[in-house]
Amino acid sequence: MTSDERRFDPQKMRFLIGPERQARWDPPRFLARFDIQPGQSVLDLGSGPGFWSLPLAEMVGPAGIVWALDASPEILEFFAQRQPPPQVRLRHVELPQTELPDASQDWIWAAFVFHEVTPPGQLASEMARVLKDSGKAVILDWRPDAAGSAGPPRPHRLSVEQVTQYMLESGFKSVTQTWQDEDNYLLEAVK
Repeated sequence: MTSDERRFDPQKMRFLIGPERQARWDPPRFLARFDIQPGQSVLDLGSGPGFWSLPLAEMVGPAGIVWALDASPEILEFFAQRQPPPQVRLRHVELPQTELPDASQDWIWAAFVFHEVTPPGQLASEMARVLKDSGKAVILDWRPDAAGSAGPPRPHRLSVEQVTQYMLESGFKSVTQTWQDEDNYLLEAVK
């Protein structure tokens, strides 16, 4: 199976910033649990139309950078029409490649993207490559044993154990599950 078959359908992009999703996740509140500082460089993998990128831009402020990477030109064009602040840099890439320099990022956010990339181990390696020493990568994704029916097909989902293994094999020092609910999990990996 190719990454294209796993990828989010761009025709449904408005759902990604819709009121139901905003109410479910409340990105500024959810991201507040992390120690993201003004002036940092943050990478948003699979940024979509900016659901997480825009709150991240608020957190890093005008002196910071949020690299918003996505494989869909249509979604990035829609994001650009939303007029993000200048610290948000939109870039079309085919993950697992990011085209960013080695050790250039302070923090990486991978929300609902790990299950879309094949092979996932290469995404973990790319995250390790672009992250600064002692930087953090955070992964939010769908549980294979989720209670609800939302999200990608269950065979595409990766377990906490699988993602943890990919991250550790890629050189991360530690991977900790810091949150879960009936459908999703959150992992924090330190380089």
